[in-house]
Amino acid sequence: MKFVWRPVAAAVAALFALVTVAQPAHADGAAEHAAIIERLIAKGSANSLATVALLKQFGAESDTGSYPLITRAVQIAPERRDLAWLAVRLCASSSDCDDSVPEKHLRDVDPTNGIRSIGALTRAQRKNDAAAIDAALTAMGSSERFYVYFDPLVAATAAELVEAQRQRAAPSRKELSRATVEMIGAIAASVLPPSQSFSYSCKGLALEQVSGRLDRCRRAAQAIARADTFIVEGLGLSLQQRLWPEDSPEGQSITALRRVFQYRLQEYSRLDISSSKLDEFPADALDAFRAHEREQDVALAYFAKAGVPADPPANWTSRSLPRVP
Repeated sequence: MKFVWRPVAAAVAALFALVTVAQPAHADGAAEHAAIIERLIAKGSANSLATVALLKQFGAESDTGSYPLITRAVQIAPERRDLAWLAVRLCASSSDCDDSVPEKHLRDVDPTNGIRSIGALTRAQRKNDAAAIDAALTAMGSSERFYVYFDPLVAATAAELVEAQRQRAAPSRKELSRATVEMIGAIAASVLPPSQSFSYSCKGLALEQVSGRLDRCRRAAQAIARADTFIVEGLGLSLQQRLWPEDSPEGQSITALRRVFQYRLQEYSRLDISSSKLDEFPADALDAFRAHEREQDVALAYFAKAGVPADPPANWTSRSLPRVP
């Protein structure tokens, strides 16, 4: 398979190291790809079924059989929070999926994760139901974190893919890197939450006319920044910048946090783990994803290895966009 790196924006290039995985261009490659899919399905484990669901859904606008696969994975491992969230996201691509089913399971297994309220907020915004919007924002604002479980999903599925692909007892470094990069791309394309509803609910006249809306939006934006990925953390910080006056104590604190965020993001993009070249991609990347629950902590681990300071020097100036898109 050929890997093409397509960052969605300059500031986001290092967030997930997004890749577009082209389908095999020749018959032998297509046959091997199909064989890998069949091996993963035949294995029938929670991780192998999740891997197939992600690979089948990647690049598709509607469900290609991924939701039934992730449903089986959740049934095998009902306690897995990462699989519960993935089921919610894959349900969104299925025309006949009742989103209340995977959302309820996510609430049951992951009650302190604010991401469980995204579906409720989206439906409330679609109906312009102010009371329901406020209820969803309140639930988000009272949550402990806003996780999409990117690292655990990479760790679980890349290992499955390389096992299905390999032709020898132990995979080569290139085979391991290829499988890890492929799953990074597939997962990044699937797990991110829709953010439009939050933006619509927390701007304009609603902030002035709906009692308590500004405070609810501020609390929810703070929760979003307690994320396990750079891109979602950046979204939360950007939303906070929009909701507090820049010269207020809160606004100044957010500016300082965003400066550290932009520095770490910029430096992360310089490391081999953000490289599009498989020969440069670190051989221990999969171990790093296994060891750390958050993408930001993976970055800090590689900073330590490379001798990169975790915080920006006093004279450092960001070259990034002022806000994450």
